[in-house]
Amino acid sequence: MKITELQLKTGKLEEMKQFYGGTLGFPLEARSSNAFTAVAGATRLTFIREEGDAAPNYHFAMNIPENKIEEAKAWLLDRSCPVLEAKPIDFLHIGAEDDIAFFEGTDAHAFYFEDPAGNLVEFIARHRMNNGSSEPFGSSSVLNVSEIGFPLRNTVPEAMDYLRSRIDVTPYVGDGKSFQMLGDDHGMFILGNTEIGWYPTRRVPEIHPIRMTVLADCSGEFQLGGYPYVIRTVAETSSPEGEEAIRP
Repeated sequence: MKITELQLKTGKLEEMKQFYGGTLGFPLEARSSNAFTAVAGATRLTFIREEGDAAPNYHFAMNIPENKIEEAKAWLLDRSCPVLEAKPIDFLHIGAEDDIAFFEGTDAHAFYFEDPAGNLVEFIARHRMNNGSSEPFGSSSVLNVSEIGFPLRNTVPEAMDYLRSRIDVTPYVGDGKSFQMLGDDHGMFILGNTEIGWYPTRRVPEIHPIRMTVLADCSGEFQLGGYPYVIRTVAETSSPEGEEAIRP
């Protein structure tokens, strides 16, 4: 699965614009008083102003070259963005050293940081992908958004069945009951019950609106029942240009 567009809400639009365009150095497009789009490799990551009192926060991951995890961490620290503490969890087969986690089940190294809105952002190097690079790490080294967390109210099996009925995705890592990664190394849904905190912070995830576009066998749009999660599918033969306009 390839995520070409991800739209999230934020209560700190100006701070986020500075962080993604300045600190992370992503090209910014479609800037307005209510939204902006950061180009994160092959994914257009859009943040839309939250008009109410809510403070939306999410968990998402970005793929980086599989041989660049330590260099990426040093690059981020040099840009005055702290990396979150990562600890090993033996029963989940998660190792950790110098705040870089290793996930045995997916053969990947990752580290985490927070943006000004409190989103839990992950840079992940997946060793099963042939995407190593000899170039110095920089903002253009980020390949794409590859994960988006879908917090659920004890409906992981139902959500998994529904998503699989609409998109050609397969279960990856998880128990299929309280937690399930659904997709592949290019892109996946992270389905988790709301009482299970995201690694490594253990902060309880919250349910907030998500709109996303993924490449699929056919074009369409659907919403995960009972949740503000809208998925637009675009046939892979379609041009990525002219994707949907930013929606509130």
